[in-house]
Amino acid sequence: MNEYIIEKQTGMAFPLKKGDLISIIDIKGKQVADFFAVNAIDHREYFSAEVTIDCKESLLITKDDILYTNLYRPMFTLIEDDVGIHDVMIPCCRKEMYDHFFHNGDGHSNCFDNINQNLSEFGVPPFTTIRPLNVFMNTSVTSDKKIVIDPPLSKPGDRVILRAEMDAVVCISACSVSEGPCNDWKCKPIKVMIASGK
Repeated sequence: MNEYIIEKQTGMAFPLKKGDLISIIDIKGKQVADFFAVNAIDHREYFSAEVTIDCKESLLITKDDILYTNLYRPMFTLIEDDVGIHDVMIPCCRKEMYDHFFHNGDGHSNCFDNINQNLSEFGVPPFTTIRPLNVFMNTSVTSDKKIVIDPPLSKPGDRVILRAEMDAVVCISACSVSEGPCNDWKCKPIKVMIASGK
């Protein structure tokens, strides 16, 4: 078992083999972790929130659900989930997002850059947009179709565990938004544990 701490507003990438287990742990509570992955062999295949929604026919992703690639192939299975509320609608925060909503994008840490930079260490070309699984992010849709973001429901020590269904490179970013309720107005670290599937 290998353990890592992803400091607030930063990211890390990890190579996984099929069958490996990766745990994402909210150390202090109410902190979102952006989860994205690419096929370890063919980087043109990657986690797709859109396809995952299409295959499940739901915005609710929780225990026993499968995360799919852009080629409609199983990539991960969510085998444990302490919270049950995660987001698949919102793209990674990025400079342009901070400029749009908060007018402070210059120099602001963001998950889009964190993920692209860490994946580049494994030879993965940069993505022009990234729509991750936003672990612990608490979004809902109102009756008039408005998207609402509330503070996460995760408590200190809450976790999700995913099993890799293919060899992959995973990147996780501790979300950088302190300007709103996404992380309960305070950015915090995330813990990752990886166990071999052998």
